[in-house]
Amino acid sequence: MSTNKSASLEARIKNSRELAITIREFTLYEPTSDDIKKNNYETFVETVDSSLVPFRNSAGALATVRKSNAILINRMVNISKAVRSEIAELRGRKSDEYKLVSNIVKSITGQNISEHSRTKKKISSSHKEGDPEITSISVSKLDNKSKLGNFRELTGLLTNWDFYNPADSTITIQALQTLENEVTQSLDEFALKNAENVNERSKVLYYFDGNGGLRDRASRARMHVKRKYGKDSPEYKALINKVY
Repeated sequence: MSTNKSASLEARIKNSRELAITIREFTLYEPTSDDIKKNNYETFVETVDSSLVPFRNSAGALATVRKSNAILINRMVNISKAVRSEIAELRGRKSDEYKLVSNIVKSITGQNISEHSRTKKKISSSHKEGDPEITSISVSKLDNKSKLGNFRELTGLLTNWDFYNPADSTITIQALQTLENEVTQSLDEFALKNAENVNERSKVLYYFDGNGGLRDRASRARMHVKRKYGKDSPEYKALINKVY
């Protein structure tokens, strides 16, 4: 069964509209409260639906930015791998330069997390009953801001190396700095759109969870139907197990 916390606002609007349509056909449904009278109920649901327009617009804008952000982050990860390959060709995999670059790239790609997980699993598989408890540092998936910070560190490292002058124009210092700026702007825009979306959502939540909101009215309407038709009636059962 869904909960009010997990159900989307759109789903709750849909369920509330269906409730309003359903009770329209109940001949015994004649509540005293104006809030849950048939005509008033439907009008309120449509009012709430209209109030969602700014929220829907902000959600759409956020989704667009999230998509473009994901494309840039994926590009940043692939470019980082290409840089590592370039250093391997220039200096060899056993060189100190390669090791420095590889460690940073692993932090950008998440490879360090995968290696940590494999090591932890290997240790756990050999753990026997009675052995001391295994302690390990938890490694969480890096967020995009952290990946950008590691990418910025990589660019700074390469800038100090005179030998780094790749023929591939996509991994030159200038190209890396340009990508770094693009990702920075994208993350800033995402943060802005996310804040706008959270703000718009908070504005409409009162219509859903506040006194006289959709959840409150649904609860009162169902109580009236239960009283008029009985808890085992098909009329009452049609209104339960839904999120409003």
